[in-house]
Amino acid sequence: MRQTRRERVMGYLLISPIVIVMAVVIAFPLVNAFTTSLQNERTIGSPAEFVGLETYATVLGNSAFWDALGRSGIWLILNMAVQSVLAFSTALLLQRKGRWSRTARTWIVLPWVIPTVAVAVVWEWMLNSNYGVIAYLFRGVGIDLGSPFGDPSVALIAVILVNSWHWFPLSAVVIYGALSTIPHEVLEAAKMDGAGAWRSFWAITFPLLQPVLFALALVGSLWSFNVFDTVYLITGGGPVASTTTMPVFVYDTAFSAFRSSQAAAASVLTVVVLGVAAMLFVRFARPKEEM
Repeated sequence: MRQTRRERVMGYLLISPIVIVMAVVIAFPLVNAFTTSLQNERTIGSPAEFVGLETYATVLGNSAFWDALGRSGIWLILNMAVQSVLAFSTALLLQRKGRWSRTARTWIVLPWVIPTVAVAVVWEWMLNSNYGVIAYLFRGVGIDLGSPFGDPSVALIAVILVNSWHWFPLSAVVIYGALSTIPHEVLEAAKMDGAGAWRSFWAITFPLLQPVLFALALVGSLWSFNVFDTVYLITGGGPVASTTTMPVFVYDTAFSAFRSSQAAAASVLTVVVLGVAAMLFVRFARPKEEM
């Protein structure tokens, strides 16, 4: 049906509040960051001059920027892999009938609701090489974990596991909710036709979950890439910059090296990289619409 002019105006009025909010909290900071990146500002608010793209050339010529970007790529891929396995396994277990699964539906979200500061403190304590509970248990079976957060070769992996433990319940709850919408009649019919659990999952369950998994992967990957607090609270980007991901690099550039314009340029470049990655993901991974 054709919309009248009055209906269109009413529609614009109804969406105007959220558009204004998005302009304030998203558009303004982006424009401000881009403006700052074209200057030679050091500390925030200090006098600065327009230098054009010179700041971008400096950032792109900095090997630390590329190292941080590559480290963020590793961080993103491993976080998504670990969280996907944990979330899927948990969601499938929660679907089982019984007292254990009913109880687990409540306490499974506990890691997610714990504040990040508490998560960092608890895991640093449990993995401490001198008095940590986990380190003590592993020593009991003859395995010396050493200091995972202090070893440059394993520090990033250790922080990834902590972050995945903290955030996988959110994905598990979303997947569990999606699993609950799958008609049991379809699964029962597949079982009667001789399909096993594994074949039913790949032929029925997984295709029906694709719209939910697509949205979860898109939002979750962007969210995971920008995680700052977990990394900074546990390692501060160390040891020897082995856990300096892009958010930590931007923070250190702005507030430790006092190069605000370079930090802004790195932020803008990160937005471009994430934007291109998101468009490619939508282009090639978007579920096909049924006719």
